[in-house]
Amino acid sequence: MTIVAYLLFFLAGLGFGFAAPGKWKLLPLLFPLFLWVGAVLVNGVDVTSVILLIVALALMVGGILIGILLDSREQRGTAAQSG
Repeated sequence: MTIVAYLLFFLAGLGFGFAAPGKWKLLPLLFPLFLWVGAVLVNGVDVTSVILLIVALALMVGGILIGILLDSREQRGTAAQSG
């Protein structure tokens, strides 16, 4: 079940990195932070939760960066076709 959550974090980062304009690309970084704060309020802070937060943020950033890369490639391809 945990793998599915991290896959969703990655895919959300990928989608936002590809489709969102400007600084909106970084918006999905708030999702794991809000979920972590909710979990910490209920269960308290422990090392495992901090490590899982770092993994989620790393996957999200990776997805965002790949999405930005794909978006820039698409824009270059579109510019080359119209030029």
